[in-house]
Amino acid sequence: MNILILGMPNVGKSSLYNLITRNSNIIHDTIGTTRDWHVSPLKSNININVYDTPGIIDEQSFANESVSKIIKKINIFVYVIDYKEESYFKDKELINKLRKFNKDIILIINKDDNLKKDKNINNLGIKNIFFISCSHNIGIDNFLNFLLKYEVIENNSQQYDFSLGLFGKTNVGKSTLLNKLVGFERSTVSNQPKTTTDIVSSLYKYKGNIYSIRDTAGLIKKNKINKNSLDYYVTKKTLSIINEINLNIFLIDIEQGFDTQSKKIFNLIYQKSNIILFVINKIDLIKKSKKKIINELVKDINYQFSQSKNIIIIPISTLYKKDILFLKNKIRENILILNKNISTSQINKWLNHVVENNSHPRINGKEVKFKYATQVSSNPLTIKIFSNFSKEISNSYKRYMLNNFYNFFKIKSRNLKILFSKSKNPFD
Repeated sequence: MNILILGMPNVGKSSLYNLITRNSNIIHDTIGTTRDWHVSPLKSNININVYDTPGIIDEQSFANESVSKIIKKINIFVYVIDYKEESYFKDKELINKLRKFNKDIILIINKDDNLKKDKNINNLGIKNIFFISCSHNIGIDNFLNFLLKYEVIENNSQQYDFSLGLFGKTNVGKSTLLNKLVGFERSTVSNQPKTTTDIVSSLYKYKGNIYSIRDTAGLIKKNKINKNSLDYYVTKKTLSIINEINLNIFLIDIEQGFDTQSKKIFNLIYQKSNIILFVINKIDLIKKSKKKIINELVKDINYQFSQSKNIIIIPISTLYKKDILFLKNKIRENILILNKNISTSQINKWLNHVVENNSHPRINGKEVKFKYATQVSSNPLTIKIFSNFSKEISNSYKRYMLNNFYNFFKIKSRNLKILFSKSKNPFD
């Protein structure tokens, strides 16, 4: 069963959505904070999906392709109005439009903080009415209990094999890429920056696996963000999900290049990612010397970020179907090895190789011995090395081991962590 929450902007739709589902959308006083639709299971029944949409402002909103697709699968409309409003003339017009879809309508009067229930709303012609206060969590349980009376026939739970995330500055093409990967206009696209203000999720199936993909809001510099602003909450939420995702895709615009802001964002995403692909987007904008310009940009990326040589860099245009197909294959190729372990014997073969080629300088006149190594985690890939000087290993030697490991095992785009321990080798 599917429920759609809708109403005028800033009446508390996202607040209600957060209270009754297993998800949380950004809430802010800024009008139009929710700009894409979101879906999550009801807290008390995962077979009931709840959709949160951007505020419906006029009749034309019903003709929006994204909204019309949802309406076809909806069983119940939950229309939210503001208790503090004096007139509901516009709401009455929109509710009458909803009646034409021949679906159940529930009316929610939000912001009745003292639960007075003293609004005369008989002229709206709705039988099932609930007075609530999202800010004080009043009346929510009664509404949830009412929903559970509906008979749920089909199972709506959405399962997926792997998760993907899209990250980068504003307006680099993240939402367009999501739409191309899933095959329809899931995320709102605009030439205006900051169109995506919350995390937009969708699913797509490719070669037998189901991928959950999240389009995040464009990141901006932290020192330029007011802590009470919408940008602050957007950035905070975007950063909070990075290490939850199996594979992250970082995008830049080929015309903007790998500028200072992109470098800072990429460094942040790279440190928290399990697997990361670097995508140079919008190559269709380059009409002359395309190959040369791409190669020069890749060189610049390698120069500015030393670890980029261990990362797959993919130039694409979301306008080209072959590029989307190539990216899908690269995603699949890298994500399928996510939980693959490297045998202990292979790791120790590498360890002997790396030490023989370049031993660590002596410390206090004593030889640095690397006795044993093993993989302790696959997500992220983490190798633990037992040494007699675990805390004194130089940073330059750590970088040497890191790069050598990537080369030895021909690993690309996986975030590798090498830990050092003075614990006794259990195999001695």
